[in-house]
Amino acid sequence: MRRLRVVGVMTGTSCDGLDAVCIEIDAAKWISNFHYDWKVLWQKSVAYPNSLRKRVISIQQPDCKQPLKALLELDRDLGSWYGKSLAKILSAITPHQRPHLIANHGQTIGHFPSSRHRGTTFQIGDPTRIAHSTNVTVVAGFRKGDMAAGGQGAPLVPLFHKILADKLAPRSRGICIHNIGGISNLTYIGEDENHFLAFDTGPGNIWIDLAAEKASRGRIRMDKNGKLARKGRVDYQALKQVLKHPFFKTPPPRSTGRDDFPFALLLKNTHAKGNALVATATAITVETIAGSYERWIIKRGWPLETIYLCGGGAKNPTLVQGLKERLPGITVKTSDEAGLNSKYIEAQAFALFGFLALIGRPVGGKWTGAKGFGPPAHIIPGKNWLELIAKIRSSTR
Repeated sequence: MRRLRVVGVMTGTSCDGLDAVCIEIDAAKWISNFHYDWKVLWQKSVAYPNSLRKRVISIQQPDCKQPLKALLELDRDLGSWYGKSLAKILSAITPHQRPHLIANHGQTIGHFPSSRHRGTTFQIGDPTRIAHSTNVTVVAGFRKGDMAAGGQGAPLVPLFHKILADKLAPRSRGICIHNIGGISNLTYIGEDENHFLAFDTGPGNIWIDLAAEKASRGRIRMDKNGKLARKGRVDYQALKQVLKHPFFKTPPPRSTGRDDFPFALLLKNTHAKGNALVATATAITVETIAGSYERWIIKRGWPLETIYLCGGGAKNPTLVQGLKERLPGITVKTSDEAGLNSKYIEAQAFALFGFLALIGRPVGGKWTGAKGFGPPAHIIPGKNWLELIAKIRSSTR
């Protein structure tokens, strides 16, 4: 009875879809000695409805003047979509694989990191509607507790990356796990606790996806397999201009989002169109990632043997090849090559974070700038709440 099943749900900055992963945890081992082990039971994806996606992107535009009611309705409608999507997934799952807990990251529509407890972040997708649709207890609101402790609220996945590193390369002197979602972030795991670093590097797929959509006149939402970028010519002058953004000189801890890098910023700095626009967006992602390694890891003399790529960017061969060429002497491979499905790593992370929130453990840390205890999340009791409490209590005996 001490095994707990948790579903992690992630919709990233790219707004490409909902990823859900169910993991099974031996709760007693985690509670007693923070035992780093779990088993993946199933993984599912649901495409983002185009109408919702357009509303999410629209409300994040710098010149957005939509009324407060529109934001509240989007929060409601996203929550209903999350809930209905998960309920449909769970209806096809066998009883012994149904979750006791759902951990939903929510859709980030505003992220404004700052020091001295002044930062703020906003994720929407009403979690009460998930609990209502599924009858399962929900954990949400993972970032604000870290900000309350003085952190930036992002990136959070480095805690999970650190655990994965023990599985990927337990004897390595220095590896990175690098997530290329809408925003790109790295986690460096070195020889000891003094050689651990994690931060956002800048745009990941957000500009590439929007450039592909613009180049195709709305027919596609992403540059599948990097085909468009491979055919285009990079606007190096635009690349040079974008690299002047102050974010790239800001030392860690640091995080970012669409607010710092709206698509209009790229369009303002280039006349490139079609495939050239996609190629330029891709080159910017490659250069900002490579530059982050050079500035904050390699120049410090920290050893770096391998970079494991995950997230949607790991599925883009043009992007991956660009990083290999830009970082010679360092092995660059995808997490898929190491036996881990790159698409679902973030959802797995939040499944684990849902459990950690339930037992009161922070999910942020010093890499975000947090000091002291950061409350891990909000809990929304579902119909199974008393059953869930009983399972946790039995695990502590």
